[in-house]
Amino acid sequence: MGFILAFLVVLVFLGLFPPTAPFSELWVEPLVALLAGGYLLRHRAPVWGGAVLGFGLGDLLWSLEELRGEEGNLLLELPYFLGYALLTLALLSLPGKPVRCTRALLPLILGGLYGAMVPGGVDRVYALWDALLLLLFLPRAERLLQEMNLKEALVLVGLLLFLVADLAYVVLEAQGGYPTGHPVHLLWGLAYLFFALGLGPLALPSFLGPGLAFFGVWAMPATLLGDPSPLGLRLLALYGALVGGLGLLYAGYLERKRITARQARWGHFLERLNRLSPRVTQTLSPEALLLEALEAARELWPEAVGLEVRARRGLVGERTPHAVPIPMNGDTAFLYFQTPPAEDFPGALALLGERIRQVLRQMEWGAMALQDPLTGLWNRRGLELELPKLLALASRYAAPVSVAFLDIDRFKSVNDAYGHPVGDEVLRRLGAIVQASVRREDLAVRYGGEEFLLVLYGADLEAAREVVERIRARFRGEAIPPIPHPLTLSAGVAGGKVPKSLEELEDWILKADFALLRAKEAGRNRVTFA
Repeated sequence: MGFILAFLVVLVFLGLFPPTAPFSELWVEPLVALLAGGYLLRHRAPVWGGAVLGFGLGDLLWSLEELRGEEGNLLLELPYFLGYALLTLALLSLPGKPVRCTRALLPLILGGLYGAMVPGGVDRVYALWDALLLLLFLPRAERLLQEMNLKEALVLVGLLLFLVADLAYVVLEAQGGYPTGHPVHLLWGLAYLFFALGLGPLALPSFLGPGLAFFGVWAMPATLLGDPSPLGLRLLALYGALVGGLGLLYAGYLERKRITARQARWGHFLERLNRLSPRVTQTLSPEALLLEALEAARELWPEAVGLEVRARRGLVGERTPHAVPIPMNGDTAFLYFQTPPAEDFPGALALLGERIRQVLRQMEWGAMALQDPLTGLWNRRGLELELPKLLALASRYAAPVSVAFLDIDRFKSVNDAYGHPVGDEVLRRLGAIVQASVRREDLAVRYGGEEFLLVLYGADLEAAREVVERIRARFRGEAIPPIPHPLTLSAGVAGGKVPKSLEELEDWILKADFALLRAKEAGRNRVTFA
């Protein structure tokens, strides 16, 4: 960076110091153009590099002509025409936005049109071309206001310097002749330097880009302060500097607002990810987790409409053609967008995928602690956690709750006669039947041994009887080799009303247990109500 600043100081000194100014215009400025053009060609900017090389070659030929004192030759204008053509193509390659704020630069275009009207032969063509380039410049500068990019700002400021210098040259040439060494030639050298810095791969410190851009826009009136620059040209250059400087300040202000808003969105995104913890989500379904993760993603990408983890067969929202993969350490996951995302947040998808993976794993561990591993039903710890939730739901909607205890008749004889593996299979079959016979709102619990507890939401005693009889009938019809005879269930049922407290629900569990005991004492294979 020190070399760039030193080079800039030397370039400005040679251009403004009267004894060296003619030498600067004749030899230094063409050399800068040739070096900048070669640099851009080397770093894969062929159109811009070709344009700058064309201008540098034209300036060098013009310097040689001045040195020999020969009259102008139209053939020497060919490098300039090539440079202008390539510069037009390069400018067209830059994206733009509809013109709004940059309309303030329209007077510069009028200045270019004025230059095209004054006598001057081929210079009139250049002035008209400059006006066209300024017209193309406006939408590109408008985009810079909305999407600040420091390197692109240098390119556009360089283009503005080049066009203003061309306009000044045409006006000065038409009004008494352009004096070699006029400070305005410094604008061409600065423009070529800015093209190289803005389009090349060299990384600039955060302070240097804006500093160079501001220096560039204020160099326009500074080089035209003295004679023989006419007053109108000085005012036009000063106006361009004011508009350009205010535009850069406004673009910087908008960029700071965007950065602040982006940081706030990052903060909200990270906060939502932090909420995806086992403490909150361990009893939720994977779909509920994915829904929370989708809401977190929307903090960064409002266009997000769906999230899918295919290994879990989980999808929330909707699938769309605009899918972006989420890194999840082997799992296939996608975030779906209604339209392609407008912004990129590097690393956000990896964070999202890693958090989903962690919480899914923690949910599995939590489920293992709260579920019976043999049947997949809740265990006693799971019951303690879920019962207050069911009570709150029943109280809110004034829904009755029934409690049923189920017990496999003569289960000890099954273990004694056929072994514990067969007994485990009996428990698994009954667990599957119970799971298929209840709803999501109900609680199905392996209470211990061969005892199963049902807490049925929204069920009075008659509805509870229907559920219990359905389970008993399906279990009785289940063939479990090598057991040759059907297996039966006894049951006790209590409750059937809206519970008033957790203590009342726990009391119904005890009553259903006593009712089950009476059913067994009465001969088994029956249902008793408390």
